[in-house]
Amino acid sequence: MNKQLADMSIQELAPKIENKEISPVELVEACLQRIEETEGDLNAYISILGDQAREQARQSETEIVNGFYRGTLHGIPFAAKDLYATKGIKTTAGSKIFQDFVPDYDSTTVTRLIDAGAILVGKNNTHEFASGGTNENEHFGPARNPWNPQMIPGGSSGGSAAAVASSSAVFSLGTDTGGSIRMPAALCGIVGIKATYGRVSRKGVFPLSWSLDHAGPLTKSVWDAATVLSVLAGYDPMDPTSSDEPVPDYASALESGGDRPLAGLRIGWCQAYYFDNLDPEVKLLIDQAMLVLSDLGADIREVKIPYLEQMVQVHSFISAAEMYAIHAQNFSTRSEDFGSNIRPRIETGKEIPAGAYLETQRLRQNYQEVWSNVYQEIDLLVAPTTAIPAFQVGAESITLNGQEVNPRDLGILGRTAPSNFNGYPAISVPCGYTTAGLPVGLQIQGTPFEESLVFQAAYAYEMATAWLSKKVPLVNLNRNERIEKKQEVIPMVKTEKQNLDVLLPILAELSKSLPADAEPAAFFTPKKVSMSSKLVELIR
Repeated sequence: MNKQLADMSIQELAPKIENKEISPVELVEACLQRIEETEGDLNAYISILGDQAREQARQSETEIVNGFYRGTLHGIPFAAKDLYATKGIKTTAGSKIFQDFVPDYDSTTVTRLIDAGAILVGKNNTHEFASGGTNENEHFGPARNPWNPQMIPGGSSGGSAAAVASSSAVFSLGTDTGGSIRMPAALCGIVGIKATYGRVSRKGVFPLSWSLDHAGPLTKSVWDAATVLSVLAGYDPMDPTSSDEPVPDYASALESGGDRPLAGLRIGWCQAYYFDNLDPEVKLLIDQAMLVLSDLGADIREVKIPYLEQMVQVHSFISAAEMYAIHAQNFSTRSEDFGSNIRPRIETGKEIPAGAYLETQRLRQNYQEVWSNVYQEIDLLVAPTTAIPAFQVGAESITLNGQEVNPRDLGILGRTAPSNFNGYPAISVPCGYTTAGLPVGLQIQGTPFEESLVFQAAYAYEMATAWLSKKVPLVNLNRNERIEKKQEVIPMVKTEKQNLDVLLPILAELSKSLPADAEPAAFFTPKKVSMSSKLVELIR
């Protein structure tokens, strides 16, 4: 029974907990048992909180038995990427620098989940300081993909994705600066939502890049993602970028809508960047997903989005500059304690002139008009979440369309950065598996603060396909094996410094299009896009 419990979604578990058919104690024990069985292969956790989780489960059971049911997340076990501050619990950011840091406070998001009755079972492995898409961590070992432990789970929230996919947690918290919720969700066959910039508080979440970072959940289904986001979202006075836009009950708006639930919805796709240089199997599965969306009533149309590839370069420019600012003090005195696969990025940031950084933020603010114009033609944008499936941990190169490439190079793995650059909401949902059995994700992007429409389209697609029912084939390993594997040394593929001799001319050329009075915002804010009356009818 315990193994069956671990595999269930929030949607399945919550009514059983409320009706006292199952106990939070049973459920937490099932997740801890699953950690025991899988952690040797996956290394998804940096800290496992067995005793604390069991105690919280007993408290939840007592509350529910006595008629104090807090809501859908009461008694549900979750994990959090080890960037989230947790009071009295080690929070390492996946680094040697903070390997012994124990905060005396919780992040806002963790507080909201605990207040809702959710139970923290562990802190997930992450790419060091969230700075990478593979979760190849030099200090705590690599997290691995549950579908094939030889492969990466994606990053930087790879431990979170591996935990949810293997059902050692019912959901987890991740962060997303260039795709770090959506990419691991795609590569591990689960759902990941990055809401609008400012929708979810980042107070108490260690930053990678202040103006690009987003916090959000990784879950087993779209309904679960909508439910968790409804708890996480909302204004936080402790986060200066937090939005006070009203938060709807996302899950209550999810309906099947008959045979054509997306009728009247204009869904766009863009060849440039998003569909360039895709793995053939990824492209086939995305094409098939778009046919499903069409069958559900959506009007699929191609759109042109100018300067996409250049803006991805600008995104990396902003991220590197802000990352250096965050780590400058420690990097000046302890550079050898930073992993070899993130040092080059910090070194790049150190060399970026202040004027160039401000110019990138002027471009970014001005580029909001480009996106606003695109969304006059469409209501949603679809794309692959990643251009390739998961590749082997430590692999120095892969073959992509006949060429040997480093899969960690900018533009090879992810197709996600534009949604961080513009701050728009985007979700990844499973859309199939390669012949090698590796998951592929479909990405759906909406307009600012219209997560409801993103969820509606994702849910309609999920209900029309069979991917939700596909489960990870599990392996059983004991705790001693887990500890030994966690200490393994893998070859680290050193990333190269970005070439500023290339980036700076790109920036200078793009800047020619800026109005003379264009200014960078003190805090980046995505601009809301006006909606047609038909679209309002669809999502209300």
